[in-house]
Amino acid sequence: MEQITLKLQLGRLAITFVASLVLYGYSSEAPAWGSEGHTAIGMLAIEQLTPDVRQELERLTGPLDEQAMMEACNWPDQIRETDEWAWTAPRHYINIPRGESVYLQSRDCPDQVCNTEAIKISATQLANRQAGKQERWQAFAWLCHLVGDLHQPLHAGFADDRGGNKFVVIFNGEDTNLHTFWDHELPGLHAEDGQSLFQLLKKSSVSPVTTHWSPAMVDRWTSESHALAEQKIYPASMQIDGVYVQENWKIARQQLGTAASRLALIINSALQDSD
Repeated sequence: MEQITLKLQLGRLAITFVASLVLYGYSSEAPAWGSEGHTAIGMLAIEQLTPDVRQELERLTGPLDEQAMMEACNWPDQIRETDEWAWTAPRHYINIPRGESVYLQSRDCPDQVCNTEAIKISATQLANRQAGKQERWQAFAWLCHLVGDLHQPLHAGFADDRGGNKFVVIFNGEDTNLHTFWDHELPGLHAEDGQSLFQLLKKSSVSPVTTHWSPAMVDRWTSESHALAEQKIYPASMQIDGVYVQENWKIARQQLGTAASRLALIINSALQDSD
């Protein structure tokens, strides 16, 4: 009954989300990778779970299929515009000042409402077997989404241009912004939906080099993503050309695959260690 209730709630949220897009259009604060990217990250991650962990996660989600990943891994974007969840908007990104190369929680996220700290909080919630099923499902949904967000470099970028949302570029003769280009146009040039993106990423998937996750790793991942934003992502001119597309798709593809492997690492560690 609890699982049915959760599915009904998700369905209503999805309908509200689609209706808001029709009425108001996409926000300039585009969600990282789009729904296809988040879904593909989740699908690739569950293939890297241990059998016991996969079984434990299925107790919370039901069958771990594409539909389950689409619902869970995009849920945080669906709720962020609601009054109840408006406070979570800063969870989707982390800003680091220009000229600073390393994430510092005391400077960059003192209130702990940011992407980096939310990943750590969600991992703890997922591991807590005393929590209710819905709370743990939400923790998994947040993890899937936020790990994906963190590996889109502009989500670890700069406050002054709102993670590239204010950086205007020209692509195919039309004005857009760098953040939107990275989230939608760049993946869309190579995969038409979540399933095709998943199959593309699966060909070059790399398993994590370690078997145990620690919160300190997320700090390092944040610094890595910020370094990409600072050093690789901004084009030399407003015009997006073929060379930029080729070079940055290579980075994006690597980041998507890495996000999936690191998500699997967190889930494996959290559910194996939960008591």
